[in-house]
Amino acid sequence: MTVSVAELKTHLRIQHDEEDGLLESLLKQAQAAANDFCRADFDADAPEPVRLAIQLMAAHFYEYRDSSDKAAYATMLSAFHALLYPYRVIEEMF
Repeated sequence: MTVSVAELKTHLRIQHDEEDGLLESLLKQAQAAANDFCRADFDADAPEPVRLAIQLMAAHFYEYRDSSDKAAYATMLSAFHALLYPYRVIEEMF
């Protein structure tokens, strides 16, 4: 995985272990979203902006899991795309 649960817990300032399973699931989904957006398969050696984008998405879904704050989602998604755009693989049409 590109970002570890321990790294996400540091990002979120979480010190307990009760939600490690949830955090791992959120990281997997955020990594899948990054891989899909970039048409890539990132691993632990991913560039720092990619790692940050994955952390931002996973953190957003952790912090807003009981909410449907569309403005917060739009802000997170804009940052996610901005961080990942330089790593996106564009396929030739012709």
